[in-house]
Amino acid sequence: MQLRSLEVFVTVAEHGSFTKAAEALYIGQPALSKTIQKLEKELDVPLIDRSSRKIQLTNEGKLLYHESKNILEKISIIPVALNKISQEIIGELKVGIPQIIGSVFFPEVAYQFLKRYPKVILQTEEHGGVIVENLVSHGDLDVGFVVLPAANTLDAELIYQDEFIVCVSSSHPLSKVNEIRLADLKDEKFIFFDKSFALYNLIRNHCLEAGFSPDIAFHSTQWNLILELVSAQLGIAIIPKKLSMKLNGVDIVDLRIKDTKMSWDIGIITKKGAYQSPALKEFVNIVKEIYSI
Repeated sequence: MQLRSLEVFVTVAEHGSFTKAAEALYIGQPALSKTIQKLEKELDVPLIDRSSRKIQLTNEGKLLYHESKNILEKISIIPVALNKISQEIIGELKVGIPQIIGSVFFPEVAYQFLKRYPKVILQTEEHGGVIVENLVSHGDLDVGFVVLPAANTLDAELIYQDEFIVCVSSSHPLSKVNEIRLADLKDEKFIFFDKSFALYNLIRNHCLEAGFSPDIAFHSTQWNLILELVSAQLGIAIIPKKLSMKLNGVDIVDLRIKDTKMSWDIGIITKKGAYQSPALKEFVNIVKEIYSI
């Protein structure tokens, strides 16, 4: 049964004439009559009493008229409802946040977004950047913050850049210098981020390019713990400069890396070619407003 057939039948019933219904629908009367006959055959019931000159509906026809009228009215409001949804920012948004990036960037984004769109539920998941990329790629998360570059299955936009620094204890021999070459750290023990963090591979690869494989004493998912371990003279760490500025009372010294361009490139990612809800579009826009470089 096609909606067009129901529309033709309702028009015939309301006009009480095949001729007037055909004019109202801008179709020929033979085509209209054929549509009604096909509908009767499909339903296996008579819909119109043809024994009188004026169109009269059978009991089955009256039932079909009322049901068809309800169906067509509901269908007619679908575009209006869809347009309303597309204009109103509601729903749920799943955001992937690596712990380090989340502590630096997400609070301001969440505040500004929920201030404007209080009907949206922000559901956050904290994972390392590698896991966030994978979840966004598979559609399990709508959007994520990661260290760039990201996988080519994702749309990524750079929102922030920062330099890396070397952190050492104030008791460390290197604490007396202001800057150092990466290659000069080859004999040091390192405190590294967890392997699930994109920073792990980024920093390790720079060390390899400088001619050595870092001797990693500890891994951690917590950047503040990494600096505490450095302060306790258990190793040195390479971290984004912004993180070292967030801790007070930690007994460490920052050294500038002078011979290599190590950049902490933060981006926002979405799945390439995937549908983006109005809420997601607005979230991305707010991130760009606050952080885009």
